[in-house]
Amino acid sequence: MSARPLLHALMLLWLALPMAQAASDWTALKQRLNDDPVSLSSELRQLLDSYRQQGAQRDELAAILLLIEAKLTIEEFSELGTLLARGQQLAKALADPRAQSRLGLAESRRLAQLGDIGAAHRAVEAVFSLARQYPLGEEQALAYVEKAQLLQDESRISEALPLLLRAHKQFSELGLAQAASNALNDIGNLYSAMDNHGEAAAYYQRALAGLDPRHNRHALSIRLYNLGASLHLSNQLPQAERTLREALAYSEALKDETGVAFARYRLGLILLAQGRASQALGLFDQALLEFERGDNLEMRFASQSARAEALALSGPRFSSRASQALNQARVLLESAPNPRRELALHEAASRVYKALGQYPAALAELESWARSYRTNNDQLNRQLLSEMQARFETERREAENALLKSEQRRQAAELQAGQSRRLLLWLGLGFSLVLALALAVLLLRQVRQKRRFADLALLDELTGAPNRRHILAYARRQLLICREIDQPYSLAVIDLDHFKAINDQFGHEQGDAVLRSFASAGQGVLRRGDRLGRIGGEEWLLVMPSTSLAEIDHVFQRMREAVRAQSVDGLPSELRISFSMGAAQVQAGESFEKLLQRADAAMYQAKQRGRDRLCLSEPVGPNTQLGH
Repeated sequence: MSARPLLHALMLLWLALPMAQAASDWTALKQRLNDDPVSLSSELRQLLDSYRQQGAQRDELAAILLLIEAKLTIEEFSELGTLLARGQQLAKALADPRAQSRLGLAESRRLAQLGDIGAAHRAVEAVFSLARQYPLGEEQALAYVEKAQLLQDESRISEALPLLLRAHKQFSELGLAQAASNALNDIGNLYSAMDNHGEAAAYYQRALAGLDPRHNRHALSIRLYNLGASLHLSNQLPQAERTLREALAYSEALKDETGVAFARYRLGLILLAQGRASQALGLFDQALLEFERGDNLEMRFASQSARAEALALSGPRFSSRASQALNQARVLLESAPNPRRELALHEAASRVYKALGQYPAALAELESWARSYRTNNDQLNRQLLSEMQARFETERREAENALLKSEQRRQAAELQAGQSRRLLLWLGLGFSLVLALALAVLLLRQVRQKRRFADLALLDELTGAPNRRHILAYARRQLLICREIDQPYSLAVIDLDHFKAINDQFGHEQGDAVLRSFASAGQGVLRRGDRLGRIGGEEWLLVMPSTSLAEIDHVFQRMREAVRAQSVDGLPSELRISFSMGAAQVQAGESFEKLLQRADAAMYQAKQRGRDRLCLSEPVGPNTQLGH
């Protein structure tokens, strides 16, 4: 036998030793996810091939799970489908519910990336079912995180936030510090989506605390990127650029091309905001190449939209390329429709056409944005109503089944005689007490949860109407939209008449009932786009986009008739609720605060003139059209 085959065998054995050692310590490999997932992916690929050749199914499954997690960490989706198919086959053969749960969560993320949100929701619900069937605390918390991400994709922020808070608490109770830190980062992303960048930055800072630069380089790069993005969105451009360049340095050191692409994309947006369009274009082009390689549809769409704007701002000779980039973004949207991306495309297209001097097209895109915004809100409201109805029907059927079973037990007990009958009667009474106690505890939990959700959804707990913070934010946003599309815009301040007297004479419970009755009646007759919110005590704010002073009397009369028709339990039947309204239409160049002051002054004028009436704040100058 020659020496060459023996030498080859020895070399293969020497190469296999570190692989066997790495396989024996999956914990050490998992810890590297937060430090260097790119090189970890390469090593796992070698381990995976080795286990497949050996027929070591359990080790192959462990390698697949960790490789999928590494690819999701660096947002590389290109071979995820193949890995998931093999992993699901192995997990089923090995009857491993934990692996099935992890693979289900990864499948949900893949489906969401492809735009199939409905299928993604079903995949997460299957994971929740497994977590309830088996004691899988960590997987249940991870499912909360994935469910929250899907809800965020659908702009259902108020439903997503409680899930992330629950996940963070569960990770902390399980002693999973890194997962708890990731949840804080996700909460920051949620606040950023709500345009609350100050709160987002605070959560990113908490997520950064405790990360060791020696062992958590990749996690640091993500946290720094998110913090930089939040600073950018709050218009703190110098601090944002410094933070993003630090994130870029970590990603470049790790050879994390996806992280590098994200940092370049965000730095390009900062350069674009600073008027450095040609430099921004170079960064967008570099980022797009990596996003295409990793098959990241979301960021391909964002990069093409940003490229179109940078090209449009680079001068007339780039106009055709700007149109091509915009068309590429439209193609990506059509391949995976998404309401949030649709709004973003209309907004980007309006800026591109404006930069190219095509003002009619820019205005058309703004009008499309407004229509899409209303349509998406209507669709979301219908979806939420459908889900609530489905939950109600399920609970009703369960209650009917419980009553039926209880009746059957009662009839069976009556057939018993003597001691047996008395014993069953006592057992039935005991069961009823336990059931009543359980229902009371469940009701108390539901009430507390409803209150938390109302706060998070920015709704007034007493009336269910938008609270002060919500209605003022909505009013400011609608004012900007009306100014963009050159539409009139009006506000009305409403105060319930003699409310203090009702409270003093009939008590606060009747006063609360009056507030609820007014909210119900008022909201029931509002037009599409109008919104009524409680801003304090008995004082309300009515926002009326696309409405001039001439139309407000009609709105007032409809509300007055609806409110007068209300009867409130505990109040004399002849006592009817009335209110005083002061309204104002915004003038050119007028600030929101000044408009609100004029409407408030008009309301007090209505009070002084005898209540139960409308007073309009007439324009100061002859020009009542909106300014830009």
